[in-house]
Amino acid sequence: MKIAVCIKQAIDVSQLRVDPTTRKPVITGVPRKMSDIDRNAVEEAVRIKEKHGGKITAITFGSEKAREVLREALAMGVDEGVLILNEKLENADTYITSEILAAALNKYGPFNLILCGEATIDSYSGQVGPRIAEILNIPCVTYVRAIQIADEKVIVERDLEEKYEKVEVNLPALLVVTREINVPRLPPLMAILRASKKPIEKITLNDLKIDVKEPAVEILDVYAPEMKRKMHIIKDKPIDEAVQELIELLVKEGVLGG
Repeated sequence: MKIAVCIKQAIDVSQLRVDPTTRKPVITGVPRKMSDIDRNAVEEAVRIKEKHGGKITAITFGSEKAREVLREALAMGVDEGVLILNEKLENADTYITSEILAAALNKYGPFNLILCGEATIDSYSGQVGPRIAEILNIPCVTYVRAIQIADEKVIVERDLEEKYEKVEVNLPALLVVTREINVPRLPPLMAILRASKKPIEKITLNDLKIDVKEPAVEILDVYAPEMKRKMHIIKDKPIDEAVQELIELLVKEGVLGG
């Protein structure tokens, strides 16, 4: 069983601040970490390996600092890491990222199973996994909340909000997992120490021999939504009149039914 898991070093959005004047997020100096749902994908890959055996390769596309998330994946139980250096593509969109990750998966594969997180915490586009599957021409199942391997097939349970759906596909396949699929482990100290001895291969875009195109999506601006209070103030009225006026206001705003 050869398993690949695609991960990203993302901006820790919980540490973001917003400039009150421009309403733009202040990204400078914000710490980065492995995207939350990617950690679920890593955990699920390790659980599958523990049950069925095999080898796991974690692949990321980013700067030299992205080595940190590969080390975390190795500490969780991944066997090897691949860092594709993002030297020139600071504005790489999901189109370019998918092309590059697919090329790396071809280079180090073939893989029986590829796992991706449902979306990254900093962009939440949810496009990379399905795009990779399309490029590799393999089945893709999204919103996966449970995985069962049986012979040369994989049986998954999909979370469709109002119902669950069971799907069976042949391997190789790419699965896009949700955060509900598991609770990622916290690696013990010995696992962290062992991770420092596991291999991380660093490659460039030239090593993949692909023609990187211009981004298909151009981000024009990013800013926080403006929240304005309506400032309805009720004062200097008897309590029964104040309550009645409050109810009428809530009905008018659609908070309460008429």
